[in-house]
Amino acid sequence: MKSRIVFIIIGFLHILIGISLIGMIPNFDEAIKNWISSDIPSDTKNLIIGQTRVIIVHSVGIGIILLNCSRLKRETDIRRVLLGYLILITLVIVNILHGTATDLGGPPLPVTILYILGALIGVYGIFNIKVE
Repeated sequence: MKSRIVFIIIGFLHILIGISLIGMIPNFDEAIKNWISSDIPSDTKNLIIGQTRVIIVHSVGIGIILLNCSRLKRETDIRRVLLGYLILITLVIVNILHGTATDLGGPPLPVTILYILGALIGVYGIFNIKVE
């Protein structure tokens, strides 16, 4: 697979993660009713929504950066970016696993699957890179 395709796929995966989390904001109470049985105070709700917005912006921003990296031509540059991406995704997945193992919660399952898919494509890209 060409490096350009790898960057485009993982870039769009991150944009998709951000867009999918946008749907949680207007229906926040509905989205969390499985985990919280009582009403939550508005200041706590605003804090959680604020953190969700930061995650959305980071996901979309990473996606845009990765889409721009699809123009890279030198193999060393491509490998460096993919290595940095894999370090980032490893930290994200470790955070998800820690939250799940300690019953602190994690992102919705589809978001976790998208992160894992991005990591697998990144690993594939770093070992099977084809420069155009």
